[in-house]
Amino acid sequence: MASMNGKKMRLKFKLAFHILIALIGFISVILHVVYSPDPLVSLTKFTIHSNLLVSITFMFSSFAILSRRDRNSILKYFKNCSIIYMSICILTYHFLLSSGGEYTGTRIITNFTLHYLIPILVFINWFVFEIKEKYSLKFIFYWMIYPFLYSVVSLLRGLIDGFYPYFFLNPNGEIPVGVGSYTNVALFIIAYLCVYFILGFLLITLNGVFLKIKNNIDTTSKHVVERAEVQN
Repeated sequence: MASMNGKKMRLKFKLAFHILIALIGFISVILHVVYSPDPLVSLTKFTIHSNLLVSITFMFSSFAILSRRDRNSILKYFKNCSIIYMSICILTYHFLLSSGGEYTGTRIITNFTLHYLIPILVFINWFVFEIKEKYSLKFIFYWMIYPFLYSVVSLLRGLIDGFYPYFFLNPNGEIPVGVGSYTNVALFIIAYLCVYFILGFLLITLNGVFLKIKNNIDTTSKHVVERAEVQN
């Protein structure tokens, strides 16, 4: 009975946490775009796309929990994507883009929530609430599909109208405007895909480690219960 009550309480906390992530995500994306000096430019940013994906994922996850169908393979896929994309979001902004511009007013807050708070909440959710599973290396390439398509579409659009969402995708001009050539753009994309691969590999490894720890704990608990029954 105590175990059942504990599971129900945990599920309630998980639901509340997922709703919180979805709400912060949707509100932050909307306000960040609405208060942007150029909303159309903001809509091209990977930060907006990835945070919108996170918000939609956790909204549907909340519905799945309420309908007791949260063990969904599609949701699992997008949750794993969320972890990797949020890792890229926080790392890229902090180490590469944070010195490139200043925000004012509402966007100071939304810049923090989109680049730091939501990624941290997604990491906490994975660590505390998500069931760890074993994945093969091929999943890394599945998780990399959208970033690769984003890079390709951004480059194709740049060829048409000359607009590039990030300086490292711009072959024209020198840093900080662009990177000088398509060769340098290709190198940046390859480097990013390598980072995605490393993050995917790390996610798979951590899942395996936590799964092994859980199995060891379950096995030990089972042995303790069996010994207690024998002694009684």
